Amino acid sequence: MTVLYTAEETERQKRRAKWSGAAAWTALALGWLACAVLCFFVRTGNAKDMLFLIIGLATVSGWIFILLRQMVYVPAHAEAHHMAGILADENKEEFEGVLRLSPGGFQIPKSIIVKKAHIQQGEETVTLNVDASLARRLPPEGALVRVETVRKYITAFEVRHA
Repeated sequence: MTVLYTAEETERQKRRAKWSGAAAWTALALGWLACAVLCFFVRTGNAKDMLFLIIGLATVSGWIFILLRQMVYVPAHAEAHHMAGILADENKEEFEGVLRLSPGGFQIPKSIIVKKAHIQQGEETVTLNVDASLARRLPPEGALVRVETVRKYITAFEVRHA
């Protein structure tokens, strides 16, 4: 069986969140510190130029903070929290059938992006969730699979041959 959730990947996401959070705060602090230091060099003749320089520096450091936080830290933190929760849960279920993935995904507020997976078991269709970042590792559409789930999230799969 191909396992999608591992302790190593959870730790990697935690390290990524920690690193990016520290980098975001460092960029902001260094930007503000540079702005404060530049204020000591303001004179009557260079006030206008220094004003634009300080405003530009504060703006750039603020945007670096926002981008690192929203595009790296928040997704990595959500992914790590989700993976840790899935790995801690012992209630596993198994399903077998033909796999179909819904196009697109949706964001769970303050959490991960999820795609819907449908397992056709004869006349019955079971709807499951798959972490969108892990969905590319699933077999192609229409494959006969056996999946293991926790909390209705696909955690492992095995391609079956008819």
